[in-house]
Order: sequence, then C-alpha cells, then structure tokens
Amino acid sequence: MDSESEARIADAMAQDLRHCEAQIFITHYLPTPKEGLVDKVVDSLLAGGALKKTSRTNSTTDSNCFPYTFGDLSEDSSGAFISKGSHFERIIDVGERIREILVQEANLSRSGLSEPLESASCNPHPSQARLHSSPDRRFSFGTAVGDFKVDACLLDGVHCPHDSGSKLPTHRILVPLEVALKATEGDVRQNREKLFAAVNSIMNGDARRDFVYGITNEDDRVSLWYFSRTHSAKASSFSLTKDPDRLVRVLVSLLSASDDDVGLNPNIALYPKKHANIGFIYRLPGDSAGSSRFFMTTGIVEECRSKRLSGRTTRVWKAVEVANFEGKALADNVTPKEIIIKDVWIDGPADTEKQIQDKIFTSIDDFVGGPQPWRDHPCLAKFPPSRLDDLETLTTNKKYQERFLRIREHFEGPLSKSVAKDTWASPSIFIEAPVEAVSMSPLKTQRNQSKYQSTPASRVAPVPKSALQFKMGGKIHTEFAQKKRCFFYFDEVCTRVSHVPTFGDAVDTLRQASAVLILMFCAGWIHRDISTGNVLAMKESDGKWCLKLADLEYAKEFPSHGQKARGNWKTGTPYFMATELQCGLYLQLEQAAEDEVPGSKTRAEAAAGEDGVVHNLQHDLESLWWIGFYIGAVKVGHQASVVWCTEKEVFQPVIEKDSNAPRHRIIRKGFPQKLDAALHPGLTEFMDPWKTLRNNLLAQYQKRSPDKVTDKGTYAQIAWHFLNFFAFLENSRNTWGPIQLVELPGSDEPKKRGREEDGAGQAKGVKRGSNPQEDTDDGPSVKRPRVATPTPLQANEEGGDLFGILKARPTRRGPSSTKSRRSGK
Repeated sequence: MDSESEARIADAMAQDLRHCEAQIFITHYLPTPKEGLVDKVVDSLLAGGALKKTSRTNSTTDSNCFPYTFGDLSEDSSGAFISKGSHFERIIDVGERIREILVQEANLSRSGLSEPLESASCNPHPSQARLHSSPDRRFSFGTAVGDFKVDACLLDGVHCPHDSGSKLPTHRILVPLEVALKATEGDVRQNREKLFAAVNSIMNGDARRDFVYGITNEDDRVSLWYFSRTHSAKASSFSLTKDPDRLVRVLVSLLSASDDDVGLNPNIALYPKKHANIGFIYRLPGDSAGSSRFFMTTGIVEECRSKRLSGRTTRVWKAVEVANFEGKALADNVTPKEIIIKDVWIDGPADTEKQIQDKIFTSIDDFVGGPQPWRDHPCLAKFPPSRLDDLETLTTNKKYQERFLRIREHFEGPLSKSVAKDTWASPSIFIEAPVEAVSMSPLKTQRNQSKYQSTPASRVAPVPKSALQFKMGGKIHTEFAQKKRCFFYFDEVCTRVSHVPTFGDAVDTLRQASAVLILMFCAGWIHRDISTGNVLAMKESDGKWCLKLADLEYAKEFPSHGQKARGNWKTGTPYFMATELQCGLYLQLEQAAEDEVPGSKTRAEAAAGEDGVVHNLQHDLESLWWIGFYIGAVKVGHQASVVWCTEKEVFQPVIEKDSNAPRHRIIRKGFPQKLDAALHPGLTEFMDPWKTLRNNLLAQYQKRSPDKVTDKGTYAQIAWHFLNFFAFLENSRNTWGPIQLVELPGSDEPKKRGREEDGAGQAKGVKRGSNPQEDTDDGPSVKRPRVATPTPLQANEEGGDLFGILKARPTRRGPSSTKSRRSGK
C-alpha cells in the first residue's frame, strides 16, 4: 500500500474519531485485568531490573500509576535520542517479560497450550499472543485487500513461523504498533497513517473482527487507539520514559485478554487455521446446548472494503453447513447444499431484517384476512377485476411469501461498545485540542451551527447510553450510537434480475415485483431500496423465474407513524433512485416565471420544505422503471445505447441533485431523439410502452400535491398503470422476450458502497442463469446505516456495468453525503 492510499484512508477514518484522556481510555475501552495482576507484574519487572524507581513525584492522582522508568533510561530520556531498533527492543523485551509472568501466574506451560488453573490470577483464557517486531515484514490478506507493513504488533502466537522472509497473513495481527523516533508533524502524520491503513486492512480483511486496538509511539509519547464499526477513539498520549507503568498496564490488559476481549467475534472462526488463504466458519447459536448450527464459507457474494469503518458493512457469503468449528462434514459422502449467510451491522435499537420481514408478513395477512375486503382498498378500488389477477395469485394461500427471500434463521449479537464519557472531537488526529464534551440526547441530532454554550451541569451530567455530541469550532458534531452485529441464514441461492438469461425473464421478474410492492403498500409498507441487487429470482421446475424480493432492512411502514420525512436522509441505490428523492424536490407542474425576491424558494422547493420528500410507493415503482430501462439499455449487449448512457452519465454511483442532469431530464422531459436511435432495434415494442409509462409516472407526480403524499388513494392510478402496462407488454413478448442478456467485458453490476468509499462494490447476485459462476469483483459493498442512527448518513451508492466498458469521462461528482454524516452505506 502506497503512502497516498494510506493518507486517503486515514483522512476518511479520522471522521469517526473521538479523543479522551488516557486513563478514561484504559478504563472504558481496554480489557480489565484481574485484581492485583498489574501490581504483581510491576513488582516482577522491578525485581528483574526492567523497571526502576525514580526520585520523581508522580503528578497523577491515579493510584494505579507509579513513579518508574525503564531500567536503562533516565527519567529525562527522549525517544529521539535512541534508535528505532532500541525502541522495538525495549517494548518487545518488556512485553515478553510480562508474557512470561502471565504464563507463570496462569500456571501455563511456555507454549501456552495447557489449560489454566482455576486459581490463576489472570483472565481465564489468556491470549497466546506475543509482541513481535516486524519493521521490514509485510502482512497480507489476499490480493483484494493488498499488503502493508507494521513496525511491530501483538501477534497471534499459535503456530508462529520464524521465516522472516515471507509475508504474514493479516489475521495473525491482533494489535498493530507503529513507531516514529521524532514527533514532528510530518513524522506523526506518517506514523498514524500507517496505523490507520493497517487497521483498515485488518477490519476489512478479517471477518472475525468486531474491533481492533492500536498503539503509536512518537518520540517518547505513546498513544492508544480503538477502532470499531461505530466509532474510533484515541487516548491522550503519555510518556514512555516517565510513565512506563502505564504501558505496562496496557500490555498486561492486552496480553492477558481473551480472544473476545481483543475484538475477535466468538461466533466466527478461521478455517483452516494453518492455511494462508483461509475462510471462515460462522456459528448461529441455538436456544439450547447443542442446538447451534455452523456454516463454512465457500465464496464471497458481497463484501465491504471501505475506507471508513463505521457503517452497515455487509458481508454476504456462499456457505455450506458443517458440524462444528473444525469443519467436520454433517454426513459422509453427501454433497452439502449451498446456502447464503449474511453478516451485517445495524443500529442497536433497530429491528433486524428478520423482525421486519415477519412484521410485513403479519401486516399482509391482516390486510388480506381483515373485515374489509382487500379489493376495496383505496389503492385498488378502481381496478377492473381483470387487473387484480396478479394480486389474487399472491393472496391465495399466502403465496406472496414465496416471492420474498425468506430468512430461515438469524442471530442478533450484543451491543457494541459505547462512546466513552467525556470524549471530544478534534479537528485533526495530530492536534490534541482542549475541547469540552457536551451531553446530548441519544436519538436526536443538534443541527444548530451557531455558538453552543455548555453549562457545568451539562458537562458532568450522565450521558444516556453514552450518546454524545461534541462542540468544536462552533459546530455540533454528531453522535455515534451503538450497533449490533447480526447473522442471517437463507436457504435459497438466487440470481439478480439483471443476470437472468433473457430480457423476457427479467421483465417477468419486474412484473412480479410490481405486484408485490403494491401488495406491501396496501398492507402499510414500502421497500425503499429497489435495485438489481434486491430484485432477485430463482428458476422453477417449469423453467419460469420466480421473484425473490430481498433486503428488507430499510422497509418502513407507510405512512410512518409520528415521523416526518427527512430530505437529507436518503435511502436507495443511486442507479435506480427516484428523481424526486435524488433532487430533494417534488415534481410539480412547471409554471410561467414570476417576479421573485432574493432568497425566495421555487414552488417545488417550498413544497419539500424542511421535511424533504416523503419516500412513497411511486418512488419504489419508479426504481422498477429504471431497472427495466437499465437492463434494456445496458444489459442486452447493444453498444450504441451503452455509449449514450455512458456519455450522458445516466447511471452513476452518486446522487445527482441537479434536476437538469440528463438522467433526470429523461423522467421530466422524455427520451431524446439520440437515445431513441441508440436503443436496441429489437426492443422497440417494449420501449415505446415503457416511455409511455414514464409519462404516466411524471403525470402522477405532478397531479399529487405534496400535502397528499401520505394519502394512499392517490397512488391508485400509478399502481394500475404498472399492472396494466406489464399485462399489455405480453402482447409483444415474442418480439423482445428472447433477447439474451449479456455480461459485457469489464463490467460490474451496480452495487452498494459505503460512505467515503470509491469504486464499485462486490456483486450481490450469486449465480448467472443456469451457468453458476462466482463473483470476484472486489470493490466495497455497503449500504448505509439506518435513519434511526443519529449520525450523518451518506447515500447508498453503486458502481456498475458502465465502468470499465468504455473510457468514459470523469464521473460527475454529485454530493455523496446526504447529511453532515452518513448512509446505507
């Protein structure tokens, strides 16, 4: 990894950083050693000469800090007067001595393989780790993540090879450590950039990691770091020469910690453990002893590799079920069935996707079986009986459930570590500015950017759930709420709607999706993230493709009870996101220009107001329309339409707020002549009705006044148009239906990406038609966190087929952040 890449990663990760005093960090973030263990270690180090007492009176009032220095240094020594090698030797030597003491205290053999006695004074299962000096050693987690160097690290001591010439796998590093002899701004920045790059590679490359600790040493100053999927924290530095006991306390905590305490998730194991290219085994804990299920990964479907660690950070794996963490087969001579495991971080108070799916099913059952005939719903009352056929099929014997990607089992992990009390935000990771912490509500964001005066009470008051906002330079910095890690098991391996064999198969899937979305809406729900990665399909025994609607974690009740729209909190995939949502304005009838005063708003802007655009059924249906256009323009192998879409930047991985951009002009003005001429000639009888459907979308937007967006009856006409047009298209199916979908050279299917990321994400589709192939593109693939998290969101962003097909001009950089913080993404 080059220095420029390290700098970009550091700048992105620093946005999630909070600062605190060293003792607060040690108390809140580090594992707690057994009582009296630190004293025993210090006594042993004094007796062995590694530490010595000084005449200095310690300035701290903390009883756990002592006036010592290293045995071979004076209390006035500075790191700048000794060599880098000496730094390593001193830290490694102290670390090894501490480890020997811990082994003795735990009554373990030197190899660390025997079990500790119950009377041991350290933690029950101390880590078999040791400090390792590696200034010229590279670490790697495969070509997708790349490699990097660390000066030293706390290294997994099991099966430790002694060949210093080969790369060590990243999963061996438990805690990276970086050293700079001088504390100049350039040296400090470079040292910390190296740490951030190492941590980023570890967190993105090793699925086991819930969090990672880090240590930096510049001159004689030592800083402690904590990195997680919710936030990061840095402790105020302390002197290595004047407070070596603090370093001893830190090393005792880390070396006596269990695997869980250093950030390794107990429900994910490496497999095989001794192999360089390892996979993972996930455990879904059961309700009783012996009821847990184990799944061994066989390939990646979707994976996040973001510069910024916080976020949804989804991983989706192909996997097979095994008997245990050792990978034993469930049955001999039986080929296991391939399934899907989804690993995702979500907000602590949020419902899991399984809970949301169950709620949607309950709402649909109540809607269909309620006292009022479901056909009389305001959204359906004007439908002729012949246009209710698709809905009749879904409501019979709960057939609709077969149109969803069903979650068979799930596991909900504990809450992540909260932000420590009395932390602050600093404008730079290189400047430790004195900033006061301000206690705030855990669920509300302070948007005021004027001066904010904290009172003594606010500075000392308890902080609910450790949710904080921070005052710096007149701005209120948003809090970082706790998250939980969830695993989901799906027993169906599906295909993206854009990867089915023919255009007709794709249209069949979109038709089913429109009916399901309308049924969900009538039952009181909207999906809010319709994309090619969420509209999936499975081939049935009769050769037809059955819809599997996925990713319900952003689905919400409509209208949302007691919650107004938030225009700056966008959910969706920019490739397919509705124009109103991207622009943040309602599409209103254009009127003759009128005299305006400076600062006045247009009608559309005034309609949206502070509450923004309400995400509704028509936005989900418009996303289906964009998918249909995308497949017809990009996926049928017709170069002219691909070139046009590329040159006009129609499908981009960022939100485009300019309503006059070519993409939005398609919705507002229709297809330009050059686009018409560029489309596949075999799709004429499809695209002509599709253009008419676009016109109807616009007409319904313009007819619906903003104060009627929550009136379900106002969506009857557009719902009828979609079902009617799909039925009408069947008349010409023989013309356009057989056209094959193709995978263009160098293409990547549109994918989610997290905030502050660039490049395309890992494909979510798992198989292409009947010809299975593993997706190998390695970009980031992350949806933004839920709106419930009171931190700035960035829009879900995707990279797609147009990248790599042509040498397109630079992407228009639309705003990738939809609030002053983050998305899903």
